[in-house]
Amino acid sequence: MISTIRDLEDLKTFVFVAQERSFTLAAAKMGVTKAAVAKRILGLEKIWKTQLFYRNTRKVVPTRDAELILQKVASVLDSVKDLENSFANKDVLEGTLRVTCVSSMSNNFVTDMIERFQEQNPKIKIQLIVTDSLLDLMEESIDIGIRVGMEVPYNLEGTYLFQNRIVAVVSPDYCKTNHMLKLDSPKDLETHNLLYLDFHKEVRFSGTEIRLSDITKNRNFLSNDAASLVQMGLKGKGVLIRSFWDIEDHIQSGRLIPILKDFPLENFGSVWLVHPMNRTPSRRVMVFRNFLELECNLRFNQ
Repeated sequence: MISTIRDLEDLKTFVFVAQERSFTLAAAKMGVTKAAVAKRILGLEKIWKTQLFYRNTRKVVPTRDAELILQKVASVLDSVKDLENSFANKDVLEGTLRVTCVSSMSNNFVTDMIERFQEQNPKIKIQLIVTDSLLDLMEESIDIGIRVGMEVPYNLEGTYLFQNRIVAVVSPDYCKTNHMLKLDSPKDLETHNLLYLDFHKEVRFSGTEIRLSDITKNRNFLSNDAASLVQMGLKGKGVLIRSFWDIEDHIQSGRLIPILKDFPLENFGSVWLVHPMNRTPSRRVMVFRNFLELECNLRFNQ
């Protein structure tokens, strides 16, 4: 589709109109006439065989097709800027990075690391897409995903960040009132309310054949939302089983206490940074990837 376009100014015009929601403002930004902007947009609509904007006397609104195309066009223009900067030997990173991760990662370490990265690279704009769904990185024009998995999917390039350790913890109040000091083996958890995500149910306790599902006899709260489980654990409603990076701060503050240290749970895969295999990563993607790898190594692999 884009290969039929011979003038990058057409793409820039499309982006400016989408951003400004106005042909007049886009024209002023580009230093051309409103008629020139309208002509370029009409040309793109003919090439792409779709209407790009709804127009009235007050504003211009992108159509659904335009919104889907916009991220891909922005990615193309960013790649061109990277190429121009490489020829000019510019050291300053510019452009946009689209990053996705689950909400628990965003809340516990990804947002903090993004903040530090932007302090070092103030001209980088980062759009963080927080979702518990596995997005198609190519389809959604996403540069980087941060995911938990046993291995990297076949169509993605992966960089290992750290092991996804699973830990069992309780609040101090729960520890006092439920005789937690008498735990001698994982089997002793059978009488306790266990708080964990269903996809962790087959995780085993190291040195045993015991899985979480084997000792789940008393479970009165189930949720697919990790944050809800953590809150129940903090309130002393049961034994919480979670990825260590999600509750690390609570453990350090003493609000949660690790148990069964002689029988740690096995790792549930690893945390990976992934990006599309068939897309050559831009310089800013590579720099951000290296930055996250170093930050995670310092924080989680010591």
